[in-house]
Amino acid sequence: MLVARLTAAALVIAALAGCGSSEPVAQVDDGRIAIELDDFLIRPQNVRAKAGEVTFEVSNRGRLGHNFRLRTAGGEPVAIPTLLPGRSDSASVTLSRGSYKMLCTVANHEQLGMTGRLVVR
Repeated sequence: MLVARLTAAALVIAALAGCGSSEPVAQVDDGRIAIELDDFLIRPQNVRAKAGEVTFEVSNRGRLGHNFRLRTAGGEPVAIPTLLPGRSDSASVTLSRGSYKMLCTVANHEQLGMTGRLVVR
């Protein structure tokens, strides 16, 4: 009986381990990245780009208004204002190496999971 319980517990743990954010990292090769804002989710959530000019093409696919911010400890190099559902906007910026946080700053959207990460190499 104990062996059956341990086996069942191991299977549950293995299944839950597969439920994490296993989304692959989106690689930006041409300097353009399409970002989709949905209700409390930014897609892709993990982006890797080369240093230099990057253009963010941001679309709101959700039912609520969302904005897009790119943040570092030193400021916000990209700030796209609130987009109503179905709207799009773009912004270009020259980025240096480092780690950037992508987020929506409308109300409590960041706390609800509307964040992502951009790594520039």
